This record gives sequence, structure tokens and C-alpha cells, in this order.
Amino acid sequence: MLISLPDDVVRKIPLSSPETAVAEFAGLLAGIRPGAAADLEAMAHEAVDTALRHGAVLLAVAHPDGADPALLTGVAMAAPPTWDLDSAQSLRDAVEDVAGPDVRETLLVTTSLGPAVIAQRVPGPEQARDRRPLTLQLQAFIPEPNTRRMLLLTLASPSTTGWSTHQRLFAEIVVSANHDPADDFAPADLHPTTARPPTPADDDESFETHTFRVT
Repeated sequence: MLISLPDDVVRKIPLSSPETAVAEFAGLLAGIRPGAAADLEAMAHEAVDTALRHGAVLLAVAHPDGADPALLTGVAMAAPPTWDLDSAQSLRDAVEDVAGPDVRETLLVTTSLGPAVIAQRVPGPEQARDRRPLTLQLQAFIPEPNTRRMLLLTLASPSTTGWSTHQRLFAEIVVSANHDPADDFAPADLHPTTARPPTPADDDESFETHTFRVT
């Protein structure tokens, strides 16, 4: 799968080398928020470790003009044997029904790879009562035809500043999804996780817990 990430607003963190990832992430944090170098490196190390534990294939920071920074992650998931409008609608219904009370809105969008499901998560009294970080999230389920894989793309920020800008950016990234010719020669089984609607986080290793550290 190929997705378009505008270089001027999205900075990818290389995950092939954890040491390089930590160094680049710490450098990004230094340009975003004040703090001692050791503290920023510790935050970066924690975020990269969390991404790798969750099997992330993408880790990036999105920081468009007029918006506070947000964390962008991508995780490979198992998809149904076939993917069409009906299966996409079924997944959309499942996200609305069982993915938690913070799911406020869902929609289907068209990509070159087929329909994708987008969900918006907005924290409410439930998250505040449970003392969870109040993190805004956009999530997209993007299919990879004929591979039984999909990409779960998540954009998360603890700030509402410029959230509408992030919404537009996220939608543009999702609809840019296209076929990667390299996938024609890649092994079909990349051991993705089982596809299911993401549930609210309940431990300290979740992306939801760590995204507040970006700002």
C-alpha cells in the first residue's frame, strides 16, 4: 500500500532502527516543546517502544500550520477474506456498536483500494472519570485487496487546537491510499493482528496514554 504523506507537515520516524527512531523523535520533540534533552529522549524512547510493541509499520508526527502536533501511527491488521461495500459497512456498524462511548462519528470514504472506514473518537465523561488522557483520535481502516490485510491508521492529539485542520489532513491521507506494485511480490502473511474494532485503552502501554506527551 502507498499513502501520500505531505513532507511539509508530516515527519516520518524510521522504525527499522530503534536507536535512530528515538534520536529523530527526540529531535522533533525538542522543536515542539521545551524540556531537558534527557527528558525528551526518555519520552521518545517510551513512544518508540510502544509503537514497536504494537507492531506499528508507521510512526510520524503531523504538525500542520495552525494546529498542535498529533501522533500518526499505522498498524497492519487481518482483514476479511473479501472486502466490499457491505463488509466495510459491517465494520462501520461494529465500530459504532462496540468500540466504546468515545466513538462520536463514523463514515465511509472511497479510495483506489476500495471503501475505507473512518471513525472519530472524542473523549467524554467516561474517560475523565477513569482518569484516562483526554485524547482526540481519528482512525481509518484501509484495505489492501487480495492480501487479507488492512491498515489501521490512527491520528491522535491531546489538543483541540487546529483539530479541523487535522481532520482534513487525515481524510486526504486516507483517500490517497493506492496500490504498491511491490506488494505483488511480497509474502501474503505478514502476521497482522486480528481485525476487530479497537477498544478503549486500559493500560499504560496504549497509544492513547502516550500521545499527550507530544505537546
